[in-house]
Amino acid sequence: MLSKFSTLQTTMFEYITIKTICKIILIFLLLSFLIVALELREQEFTESFEEIHNTDKYIEENIINENGIYNDSKEYTVQDTIKENAAKESTVKVDTAQDDTVKEDIVEEDTINSPLETPLTEDEKINIKYCQEKTCKFLFPYSHPEQETRANIHVRLYTQLARSLNRTLVLSNVGNSKVRACALYPFDFYYDLKAFQKNYPDIRFITQKKFFEWTKERKIKPMAQHSRMVQDDKNDSDVYLTTMGVIEGDKLGSKITNSFCLGIFNLNITDYKEFHTGIGKLDRKAMLKLVTNTLNLPEHEVIMILHLSTKEYFPKIDKVIPYSPSIINESKKVIKKLKPYIAVHWRMEKGQPNLMPKCARELVKTLKNLQRKYGITNVYLATDFPLNGNKPQSLTFHKISNFHKEAIEILGLNSRFVNRSDHIKFDTWISTDAFSQIRDDPKYESEFKNAGIHGILDKLVCVKAKYFLKGPEGCARTSSTFTNAIVRERTKFKKKYKLINIVSFW
Repeated sequence: MLSKFSTLQTTMFEYITIKTICKIILIFLLLSFLIVALELREQEFTESFEEIHNTDKYIEENIINENGIYNDSKEYTVQDTIKENAAKESTVKVDTAQDDTVKEDIVEEDTINSPLETPLTEDEKINIKYCQEKTCKFLFPYSHPEQETRANIHVRLYTQLARSLNRTLVLSNVGNSKVRACALYPFDFYYDLKAFQKNYPDIRFITQKKFFEWTKERKIKPMAQHSRMVQDDKNDSDVYLTTMGVIEGDKLGSKITNSFCLGIFNLNITDYKEFHTGIGKLDRKAMLKLVTNTLNLPEHEVIMILHLSTKEYFPKIDKVIPYSPSIINESKKVIKKLKPYIAVHWRMEKGQPNLMPKCARELVKTLKNLQRKYGITNVYLATDFPLNGNKPQSLTFHKISNFHKEAIEILGLNSRFVNRSDHIKFDTWISTDAFSQIRDDPKYESEFKNAGIHGILDKLVCVKAKYFLKGPEGCARTSSTFTNAIVRERTKFKKKYKLINIVSFW
């Protein structure tokens, strides 16, 4: 009996022990599972935190790289990130709250389209149309001195003033070998606007026609300043200065207003200045600085310049304004028709009238010798004598005498001498039928009966001649900007065009 009880006790003990062990094991497993779960959650949280931290660090590094400045404000970071993501076509998602913030920020920056901004005035809308800005700033040199070759120099010099004043340069009309507001034709009748802009990429240009339209559309007259360039040794003004300087100018009278066609522009001129060269050599850099500092007037939308002086006021620019494609094409046709050829530039203006017939005979003699020596038959004549009307091609050639007419007859440019056995055939812009498409158009009648576009053609044809002659002392003006321009180009391209000479007197 006692033995059975002892056996039962042992069995119960073993059962209790096994059950306890199982519970302990189960508790241990549950605790282990719980610990693992907690560790996994902590790891996930840590990784998320690190990802957020890395994203902020990436934004910070990119802001510093792109801008050189770090701005930790929320507004800057969001805007910069949005712009970056848009540029990279990112798929980053922005929640509704962030999206609303970004939209608000963008609206604050977009002042043009903002409904909170003060509405544009009518004149501001017109300014944007012509200047792409709410305020227009123009520089308008409305009259350049002398004929085309010299005017070409003055126009390009004013690009420097336009640059220093940060103003758009108005390109005046052209015609009769002049660049001025009263001329009949747009700037691109003589010049290649695209090539001109390419040579001066930092300068803004506007044609006179567009500028005129801007002044007419404005509701309130644009405020303007008027300046006059005075050469003191030429009696250009009632005031005479011995040294370079600037003084207050006089209001424009009807004579200047009418003579330079200023009445067509709807401008309110409120200030007048005169810039004087003084006597002696002009310091061009100092003059540019003086004019720039004086005319740095933000309240004036237009600065008008009257330049009557032949003197160049600003530092020299050698590169000419390129000529229009239509003139270049006409010159190529003439050159193709004549080449090889000898070109003669005879500017009779400063020659002694009584020597003209003798000079013509000497020219014929020289040409015959050159024809025999080089086997060149064709001869092209560029002259200031009126070939197509009564007015000379030079604006300073005022009196044409019978001596001048006789000289032209000797050259065979008059029917009286056409059949002479010693006659040399001279070609001109007329005989080569240059500008035939527009020459008989009434619109261009004045241009071809006076100095004009054909003078540019003469210059281009002379540049490409195998041999180039100019008049000697007594027979012609021996030095001119026109001739010098030809000589400069021939010097530059002598090897390329295989020219025989640069220039020679006959």
